[in-house]
Amino acid sequence: MRSRTFLIAGVLVLLTAAASGCSSAGGDENNPAYPFEVGVADRGAIRVLIEETGVVEPERQIVVKSPISGVVRTLHIREGDSVRAGQRMATIVPDIAQANFLSQLRSDISASQISVNNLQREYERARELEARSLISDADLESARVALEQAQNDLRARQEQLRLMEESGVSATDDAQSARITAPVAGIVILRGVEEGETVVGGTSAYGGGTELFTIADLSTLLINAAINEVDIGKVSTGDIVSITVDAFPGDTATGVVRLVPPAARLQERVRVFDVEIEVRTGAAILRPGMTANVQISGPTRDDVVRLPVEAVFFVEGRPTVYRLVDGATVPTPVTLGLSDLSYVEILEGLAEGDSVALEDPAEAARRARLGR
Repeated sequence: MRSRTFLIAGVLVLLTAAASGCSSAGGDENNPAYPFEVGVADRGAIRVLIEETGVVEPERQIVVKSPISGVVRTLHIREGDSVRAGQRMATIVPDIAQANFLSQLRSDISASQISVNNLQREYERARELEARSLISDADLESARVALEQAQNDLRARQEQLRLMEESGVSATDDAQSARITAPVAGIVILRGVEEGETVVGGTSAYGGGTELFTIADLSTLLINAAINEVDIGKVSTGDIVSITVDAFPGDTATGVVRLVPPAARLQERVRVFDVEIEVRTGAAILRPGMTANVQISGPTRDDVVRLPVEAVFFVEGRPTVYRLVDGATVPTPVTLGLSDLSYVEILEGLAEGDSVALEDPAEAARRARLGR
């Protein structure tokens, strides 16, 4: 009888030791020997924060191109300079083809003017002859039509020359050049050419010609952040945004979501939405082209029943938690609400104070058996 008592006591000691090896510090009071961590449903706040990166861009920027093809003679502006509307930025000397075109245009205008003058005199004589019944009405009409056609040709060539002169092209006989002026006031953020370089006119080549300068209005900066489609439902116009850049790790700018686009685009096999953020304060730490880290403050709910996000599993497509009841794990379907990076709101299925497994019990038990 005594030996049997010792045998039972030894078995109990071995079972206790095995249970202690599988237990976790997170077990409940009734049965602490769980091979997984345990969490408890509590009440608190859910605060959605969406973190992403984006590129800083000016709200408005204009690319300046040459109206003619030629060679850059002089540059009066460099990156970082402020310019006013109409300020000269560069001078372009036209190439041979462009110079011949301008010369031909001036010659055509002179010839058209002479033709108009001659036809005007002929029309006046025709009117006099028609008044004396020396020519027919048809002859008078022919003289009038010829005059109008010549006048139309002259106006077309003059308009062509006017447009070129408005774009900065000088079409005088002694010199030909294009004065490149700033179309708007702003900051030059890019100069694309150097003196002596050959440029292509903006209307003479596929792709729009050579970009000489980029002028930006830096009074309003924007950040375009590509938000994953799974998070876009948590972003709304007006959400507050915290902005940081690696160049100034101790400083933070703030912004606001200005636009949530209605359609997604494909980026590296992921659907994203290019959310537009307007910088409101702290713009001094930002530069166009910088990569900015943005943290969008989404919806917030206070005093809700919540669980750590790792406590929720999807069983046959339905959210489920493993509730601890009398030392056993009971799969319990739940209805989820808002979630952030740490917690998820529980609308139905659990009550405050319920204990749940923070990992799959079956997987935890298998790992415990293997001694991992």
